[in-house]
Amino acid sequence: MTCVHLRKLYELCQTHELKLAGADLIHIICHECGEKEVCPSALMDELPEEETTPASPRPASQSQQQK
Repeated sequence: MTCVHLRKLYELCQTHELKLAGADLIHIICHECGEKEVCPSALMDELPEEETTPASPRPASQSQQQK
């Protein structure tokens, strides 16, 4: 059973229509209660394709120009 703190987190996500996304499973841990669980599928959202591939590094000249 989910602890009261994680239930509050889930309610907050539902109230504000927040979704979590990641390439791997998202583990949620309440250090206060010691409760651990995997993010419920109701809170999961799929990442758009461009966010799932690693970004290519910028050449040094471009990163120095932006400073």
